[in-house]
Amino acid sequence: MNYAIVDLGSNTVRLSVYHILPRGDYELLFSKKEMAGLVNYISDGVMSQAGIRRACSSLWNFWGLLRHFGIENMHVFATAPLRNIRNSEEAVAQIREETGVDVDVLSGDQEAELGYYGAVQTLDLRDGALFDIGGGSTEIVEVREGKILRAQSLPLGSLNLFKSCVSKIWPKSRELEDMQELARRTLEAADLPLERVGRVCGVGGTARAVLKIANAWYGRPELERRMTPKELHKLNKELQKQDGTVRQLILNNCPDRIHTILPGVLWMDLVSGALCDRELYISRTGVREGYLYRRVLREERRAD
Repeated sequence: MNYAIVDLGSNTVRLSVYHILPRGDYELLFSKKEMAGLVNYISDGVMSQAGIRRACSSLWNFWGLLRHFGIENMHVFATAPLRNIRNSEEAVAQIREETGVDVDVLSGDQEAELGYYGAVQTLDLRDGALFDIGGGSTEIVEVREGKILRAQSLPLGSLNLFKSCVSKIWPKSRELEDMQELARRTLEAADLPLERVGRVCGVGGTARAVLKIANAWYGRPELERRMTPKELHKLNKELQKQDGTVRQLILNNCPDRIHTILPGVLWMDLVSGALCDRELYISRTGVREGYLYRRVLREERRAD
């Protein structure tokens, strides 16, 4: 069986298509993303009609692609851009009317938990912590003996950090300070583990983009998935210099994140420093895989 999962996020709308193998594990057939920037259509807590239409457009584009492969069912969930607006029910109803798709709006805690369940499909993380920095929120999970002790969502991500503090593409010195202060205040209000843990897993597009830049910066293999908090902190300081080498590094490795990568690495540095004392592991899997296993496949088994 093939399953299509769509993640309506603050910055990107992502489609992943999975083939479930007889043993119950899966293979990723293909993925596609659109930089929809849905958070840019939110003003005073309301998503505009243009933003809702932008979400519909992405879903229609994915429908057209899926039908070429004979896939007639698409499971769609939304995170921060739809859960944090006052007209969430209206937006979901309009998307259903225009596309025929029911959007499952996840709470922050649900998103955090599903990120963990997706990560453990490819990583043994029985004790430690996990973070997922998205465009409009950041989810943090603490795990002990394979059980989630706490899961929370913070109202700050790479895109809304950029929008709150930066006037153009490359942040000025004062804007870097503003981002640092906003990030620190957000972290101080969080319910973090009492002690830093040895191993922390990062999931999501921001973490993968930072890893890609780190591997290029430190001259490591592209498939390397580990770094230390000290290495991340050093990389953050180097990227903040924004010299010609840094800008070319960003353009070579994540041109679609040119405006959010500096806010993202700054925020990731602070989050990692608060959680981790030894090793960061950046997972290939996350909330979409967690949604596939915990929501879609589990509900099918219950129905049978």
